[in-house]
Amino acid sequence: MKTIAVCLAALLCGCSITGHLERRQYCADVLHVSREQREREQQTYQPPALKIEWDSNRFYLVPTEVQENGERIMAMQIQQVTIRAKARTLPERLGKVIIDFVIDMPRQLQGACRSVIVTPYLHKYGEAHALQDITIRGGLFSRVQQRDYWQFGKYVRAFAPDSSAEARAFARFVKYPYPEGVRLDSVAAHPGHISYYYSQEVPTDETSKTMLVTLQGRVVALDDSSYTLPPSDTLTYHVSSMLSFVDTTTRYKIKVINKYATVQDRNYIQFLVNDTRVLDTLGRNTAQLGKIQARMAGLIAQQEFFVDSVVLTATASPEGSFTRNRALAQGRAHALKRYLQERIGPEVDTLVRVRWVAEDWPELAARIRGDESLPHRAEMLELIAAEKDPDRRERLIRERYPADYRYLKESVYPWLRAVTLRYDLRRQGMIKDTIHTREVDTAYMRGVDLLQKRRYAKALYNLLEYRDRNTVVTLLSLGHDAQALEILDGLEQSATTEYLKAVACSRLGRKVEGREHFLTACGMDERMQYRGNLDPEITELLK
Repeated sequence: MKTIAVCLAALLCGCSITGHLERRQYCADVLHVSREQREREQQTYQPPALKIEWDSNRFYLVPTEVQENGERIMAMQIQQVTIRAKARTLPERLGKVIIDFVIDMPRQLQGACRSVIVTPYLHKYGEAHALQDITIRGGLFSRVQQRDYWQFGKYVRAFAPDSSAEARAFARFVKYPYPEGVRLDSVAAHPGHISYYYSQEVPTDETSKTMLVTLQGRVVALDDSSYTLPPSDTLTYHVSSMLSFVDTTTRYKIKVINKYATVQDRNYIQFLVNDTRVLDTLGRNTAQLGKIQARMAGLIAQQEFFVDSVVLTATASPEGSFTRNRALAQGRAHALKRYLQERIGPEVDTLVRVRWVAEDWPELAARIRGDESLPHRAEMLELIAAEKDPDRRERLIRERYPADYRYLKESVYPWLRAVTLRYDLRRQGMIKDTIHTREVDTAYMRGVDLLQKRRYAKALYNLLEYRDRNTVVTLLSLGHDAQALEILDGLEQSATTEYLKAVACSRLGRKVEGREHFLTACGMDERMQYRGNLDPEITELLK
């Protein structure tokens, strides 16, 4: 009742509840969490004791209390010590870091008639991202909120309003709504101040090398007065990841340059039945003929290669007699050569040699073999292999398997009426038949760049086939620890590979093996000892 009377007196006297907060410039402070406090928040509480080390001796001093029966009982209470620091290093694991800190504020900010709302902001490369709000309400403020919601609920139950009327009623009854998306995890009250332990998982990206945290907040009172908190100190977090093990050495690959090259291009030209004329208006001939013309003109005009010859081969489908199909294939090949000569130039006459295949049975067999929908696929393949006469072969398929034959004639035979052009090229100015040269492996270096930008999934697509240290770093960053350890077993032993094996074993629960790998790494490079002290997964191995 005394608290309520103080609040009412402030309202009656015209003095705002938050006025004295603004005059005294009360603020909330943000602090890094000490290692002891972080372990206390994440693990079960252990009774503290004071440890003293002197040379090789170790002593534990614990105060005692004498009970009425004369028995001495150890009893010790250590006051919380908050370490203030401007910067801290966070370990990145699985593409995420856990940001934690302590928000410390004077008890005067809370009060019975006030609500404190604090918003932490995460800053990365000039962009501020709001984290979840924290709200701490005074007792009277909380009871007023509860009363308002009770009145609103009573109104809804009595009148069952529609959605618009319900929204208006909510605005009329509830003056201070409960904030949404806030958190209230662990508030500790101390003499003169309140502390709040805040922890949140944050995904990392290429901008996450350094993160900053600041606070913004305000105090709202029952008399509608408010007070905006002054800016807080800035906490700096440096993200430590597996990226320190990335090998940035430029990788080269051996490129084989051949003097001779072959380009083969298969096209499908439609002809009228029993006709050899090239009609560019028939079916999709316009696109196919344009493609052939562009490819041939481009190869003839380019400077790197000299075109030795072009072999144009036309084929027909098996329906009809073999003799007739051979004549059709021959006529269509010559007709296409004349068509290209008219549009590209007279050089086509000397470059292009004409060939023809009456019936392309190997292509037909390959397409039958790959089509599982054919009920008699095996029988037809056996017949094609056994029967030497092409006319009898085609007739037997038609007679024995009529349904399959109809499907072949409609869906497969059109792909057998093809024109294939093979270009035989020779590299100009090159004397040797083959030259081996080194050039930068651009695909690998692109993967390394993606890895350094923490775009792990895309980096793995480029690096997986190389199975080297950078592949291991990518796999560990994505949590594929068993696969990473398998690759590490095939790499040359070094301090780095032994350390990475220790990390993988720690994650897989193989502590004894992981500890051995870590000690081996420290023996090969003493700097690994310092890094291990900052790595929680290595610390887990040494417990």
